Order: sequence, then C-alpha cells, then structure tokens
Amino acid sequence: MFARTITTRSISIAQIRNKIIPVSARHFSSNNNNNEFREEIFQKYLNAMDHSIRPPEGYNKDNVPPHIDKIGTHKQTFYTPDKPLHSPESSYDITISKLLSAGLHLGHSTSLWNPVTFPFIFGTRAGISIINLEYTIVYLRRACKVVREVALRGGLILFVGTRPGFAQATVEAARRCDGYQVTKRWLPGTISNSRQILGKLTPTHPDDGGGLPEVFKPDLVIVLNPLENAIVLAETKQANIPTIGITDTDFDPRKVTYPIPANDDSVRGITLIAGVLSVAARDGLNHRKKLLKEQEEREAGKLGVVKMMVQAMEESKREEEEMIDNFEETEETKE
Repeated sequence: MFARTITTRSISIAQIRNKIIPVSARHFSSNNNNNEFREEIFQKYLNAMDHSIRPPEGYNKDNVPPHIDKIGTHKQTFYTPDKPLHSPESSYDITISKLLSAGLHLGHSTSLWNPVTFPFIFGTRAGISIINLEYTIVYLRRACKVVREVALRGGLILFVGTRPGFAQATVEAARRCDGYQVTKRWLPGTISNSRQILGKLTPTHPDDGGGLPEVFKPDLVIVLNPLENAIVLAETKQANIPTIGITDTDFDPRKVTYPIPANDDSVRGITLIAGVLSVAARDGLNHRKKLLKEQEEREAGKLGVVKMMVQAMEESKREEEEMIDNFEETEETKE
C-alpha cells in the first residue's frame, strides 16, 4: 500500500493522462463520446488514487505515536559516518547494530586466521571470518571501564594509530580526553629508553640547565592497529604498562592486556571504537575534577574553621591578659 502510494505521488497528473487515457481509448476510437468516456475513466482513477492516500475517518495525528506515524513516509539514515568522529557515544549507548553498521564484524581471510581467536569468531562466509559482535561489545565496555578508572586516578593515556586513515580519529580521541597521540611511525625506545630518545625534545629546568629532563611515561596505551606496532607492545610489556588493542582474526589477542575483537581495517569502525574509549576517559577526567573541587571546598572549610578557632584563642588570651592587668592595678591601688 505504501509503495503504491509513494509511486503515484511521484507521477504528475499530466503523465497519468498521457499514460492511462490513450490505453483506455484504443477500443473506443470510433465512438463519438470518446472524450467524455476518457474523462470519466480519468476521474475514477484520480478518485481511487485519492482514496488510497486519504487517511481513514477518525484519524488524529496527535494521538498517533511518532515512530508509527513516520512508518512508510520518511527515510532515516541509521548510521552517520561523521558522528563517531565529532560526537561519539558512550559505552552505555553503543549497541550491536551500530557495531555491525560500522563493519566491525568483518574479519580477515580464513587463510590468515589465528587459532587463538577461535572463541571470538561467529563463523565464515565467502572465505572470510565473521567476528561475533557479542564478544566485541562486552570487551569494549570492559576496556571503557579500564580507561575511565585510569583517567579518574589522573593517569596519562596514549593513543597510537599509525595508519594514514586513523590519524584524524587518533588526534580527535586524544584531544577529547586531554591525552597524547602518535600518528606517525613509532620511534623505537620511546618508552624503554625515554631519557635518551626524548632528552633532546624535552625542555630542561630553567634553574638547572645541566640537570636531567623530567620524562613521564604513559599509564595506559591504546593501540588502534597493534599488528603494525609490535615494538610498542614489546616496550609496554617490558615497562609493565597495560595496553588496549583492536585485535582482528589474524592477530594474537594475548599480546594485548585488554583486547577488543573487531575489524582493524575499517576506518569507520576504528573511529567508532576510539570515540567510545575517549568518551569514557573524558567521563573519568570530569569526575576527577569534580572530586578535586569538592576536596578543595572541604579543605577550605576546614581552614576556615581552624582560622576561627585561632582567632577565638587569641581573643580569649587577650581577655586573660586584660583581666590580669586589671587585677594588678587594683592590687596596687589597695596598697
């Protein structure tokens, strides 16, 4: 019904007259009342079409739910490509259908399959391993909880995405949670030999130019393409730094502390996961700022109470001194 309605709406009356009337008038070309008969057929067709479009009696648009009133009349795009980049959702709002629309269920060829990823595979189709997104959403929410707790405790979070298509998503994710990012080739020794590698890039202390520069190591490293960053995983393992990585069907998830089984070749999927993780880090950072503000207010209140107690003690001491002076004066006058 709806398909017919939409089709008839797109055809103009002139087109209907040109298409319908000549066909019906072929058999009545010898009749003198041909024009009247053609007009009668045309009016019947228009009335039938108008009756199919017209809502039934007693129809009130205000009483119809919005999701039912829009059925068959409006098309709505379920997935917007630029939304995960600029306004990503939290881990509580993410669903399996959104992961599916981002292409995170597509793995690699079965010839490249790593047997360790067997629990995460739903099946195979056309020679390609299909990832079970039920595991993906569970492991993604677990990783978001880890990121949120690290940000809550003031930890440094480093995003690593060295593929050319991941640069924008990596930069936006780091900017959203006040973290750090690496979008080009990882310099070996950045973590294991940080003082030597980063010594020339780190400014020295203004009062002690000959002192060693202060270097901070990340508390959590999020690797968007761990297959090409084996050096990063080796250095973080040596330094006991936890890692979060997007592991495809051709990668060993045991090399990452918190793996997320998903397609690591989909730019949309990587952007979605990086955005969700950055939102979790931002939530932890905002909660940390709130707790610090409350702590400062409590400390300010305690300082105010201490200050009032000190003032009260000084006033009482001053009153005692005045009483002693008055007592001595009275004793002198008596003598």
